[in-house]
Amino acid sequence: MADDSRSDPGHGLLLVRRSPAAVARWLRRGLVSATVAPLGEWTGVTVAEDSARTSAPFDTALEVLAARPVPRRGRPALGFFHMHGRAAVTLHAGGLSRTQRWLVWQPKVGVVETPSLPRLGLPALVAAAGSPSGVQPRDLATVLRSGEGDPLDVLVTVLRLLHLPGRELLLRRDATGASDVEPSGRGVAAFDRLVAEEAQQRAEWEAAWGGRPPGAGSAREAR
Repeated sequence: MADDSRSDPGHGLLLVRRSPAAVARWLRRGLVSATVAPLGEWTGVTVAEDSARTSAPFDTALEVLAARPVPRRGRPALGFFHMHGRAAVTLHAGGLSRTQRWLVWQPKVGVVETPSLPRLGLPALVAAAGSPSGVQPRDLATVLRSGEGDPLDVLVTVLRLLHLPGRELLLRRDATGASDVEPSGRGVAAFDRLVAEEAQQRAEWEAAWGGRPPGAGSAREAR
């Protein structure tokens, strides 16, 4: 289980609509050591360590967990992350689309624009949470429009308004029935090799032609 005395650069919670066993199998194919807990209709996930098992620049566990695509059978999945002084709420929607949507909140500002990230609308967030009785998008808007408070408090408030579980997992990286899941060493090594190969190919192309290779993707997209 997580050690509360360690340094705490951020907090994260991912809520997935699959059983803990299925989520654990998915996490073993990932890059971070994670803590998993059964939370009723949801399975909660958080990081068990601050660093991912991979090499830089993909070595920050919260960032890797926040950006990792969730399989179709586990969606809709909701993420709540406190990173770099901001709060982020994410949605992996159901259906065929793999697009992940983001809502980012900053102290003293409120919701900020994220041109490079698809925007998460409040009606979609409420719907993904199961449209709890009596909850309207305007209830969330009141909280998120204001820049008052700190990121973690805002995330806890959004969880409460949406009647979602996982508060203790978000705050303490622990919960009743929680267990830790380790990533496959073979998978981590394969990812690091892919990153190194991409970096080498990019460097060779830029040296020869002075630009990024056409159609180049990224190792992050492969996960």
